[in-house]
Amino acid sequence: MDKEFLKKCEKRLLEEKAKILGRYREKEEIQERLGEESREPRDLEDIGQITYTEELLDNLSQVEMQTIREIEYALEKINKGIYGMCEGCGEQIPEARLCAIPWTRYCAKCAEEMEKETGTYMPSYGVTDMFNIDDIKVERDDIGEA
Repeated sequence: MDKEFLKKCEKRLLEEKAKILGRYREKEEIQERLGEESREPRDLEDIGQITYTEELLDNLSQVEMQTIREIEYALEKINKGIYGMCEGCGEQIPEARLCAIPWTRYCAKCAEEMEKETGTYMPSYGVTDMFNIDDIKVERDDIGEA
């Protein structure tokens, strides 16, 4: 892997980390504002919306914090000179995959295997695989023949 590509990946990792931290700061501000609003008497619908928003923000931050951990790990791997090596098979991860997900630990094949093992695998279906247009029949009583 050439140094120019590594610099590009490192820059992208740092930019993504900065974006996540920016969103985290915004989330903190929103939660603070929601906390102030929830102190005032409100109807049940408002309280439900505030609670839902707080839970949603909390879940997003958990996912984003995991992504930051992965970004930090990827940056550490760049510094150690082992960035881009699949932790499953030891092969070089294709640059296209690293451009798409610069914090990935696995090549696509190993990532798919890991997802199957952990139960998070979602197979990719093409539109033609999901629906056979010839099998779809629409029957409506409210439409007559022209």
